[in-house]
Amino acid sequence: MTQPVASPEGLFPIARLSRESRLAFQALEDLDRAWDLGVFYLKTPEGLDVEGARVFGHGLLTPESPYRKIPNYGELEGFIALENNQQTKLALRRHRWDQYYPSDIAHFGRQLDAIGIAIIGEVLRRSGIPEALWGRASGGYATGEGTAFLNFVHYDTRAPDWGLRSHTDYGFVTVLDASAPGLQVEIDGVFHDVPVLPDHLVINFGEALHFVTAHGEHTVRAVVHRVVSQRGEDPVRHGIVYFANPDLDGTLWQFDTRGKAAGRCLVKDLFALLENNLTE
Repeated sequence: MTQPVASPEGLFPIARLSRESRLAFQALEDLDRAWDLGVFYLKTPEGLDVEGARVFGHGLLTPESPYRKIPNYGELEGFIALENNQQTKLALRRHRWDQYYPSDIAHFGRQLDAIGIAIIGEVLRRSGIPEALWGRASGGYATGEGTAFLNFVHYDTRAPDWGLRSHTDYGFVTVLDASAPGLQVEIDGVFHDVPVLPDHLVINFGEALHFVTAHGEHTVRAVVHRVVSQRGEDPVRHGIVYFANPDLDGTLWQFDTRGKAAGRCLVKDLFALLENNLTE
C-alpha cells in the first residue's frame, strides 16, 4: 500500500557554514530537529559552482559524450544504468576524479569534501566523542581520508517505475543538489515532499553516522527517503549527489563521551546488510 504524502511548510531546518567551517542553525532547536530528522537544508557556500556542475551533468545525456564510455569498476563506479528504477548515473570515487572528471569538476568534488568534513565534525563534536578519536570513529573520513563518491544522476520520467525506492544511505553524509521536485523523506511513517529551495543543498544523514554516534550524547537518525516516479515537461530530472563514506575496507568504531570504545563493525559487513535490505 502506498504511504501517505504531505508537504508541510517549514518542516526542514536550514543551516549555513560559517567562515570557520562550523555548521550554524538559526536556533538550537533547529539543530536538534535536523539531528532527529536526519535531513536539513544547507545554504550553498560562496564559491561553489553548482551551476557549472549542472551543465556538466546535463552534457552526459548526449549520446556522443565521452564520459558515457567510462568503464565500470565493480557495481559502484562508472556510467551505470539501473534496471530497477528510472535512474542512470555517472559515479566515481575520489581517487578517480582527476583521471576522468574535468579539473573544474574534480575541484567541485573537493569542495564538497570540505562540506562533508565540516558536517561530520559538527555531528561528532555534538555527540561528545573526543576529537582525537574522530578519524578512527569515521573510518578516516573526518580527517580527510575515507571514501567519497561524486555522482551525476538522471531520472527518465518516461519510464514507468520508481525514481528510486525507499532506502537509507549507507554512509555518513549525503550532499544533494535537488534542482527538481521528487525527493521525499519519511517522518513518523509518512513520506513528505522535500521542496526545492533555491541556492540550498539538501543534506541527508546515513547509517554509518547513526552507527558511530549511537553511544554519544546526540545520536543522529539515518533518514528513509525515496525519489518518486514523475511526469513533466522536461522528461529527465537531473541531480548531483555526493556521498561521504568510510573506507570501504575499514572498520567503524563507536565511542562514548569518555573516549571508551563501545562497539565496532566492519564497513563491508554493515554495507552488505544494507544492500540486502535495499534489494529486498
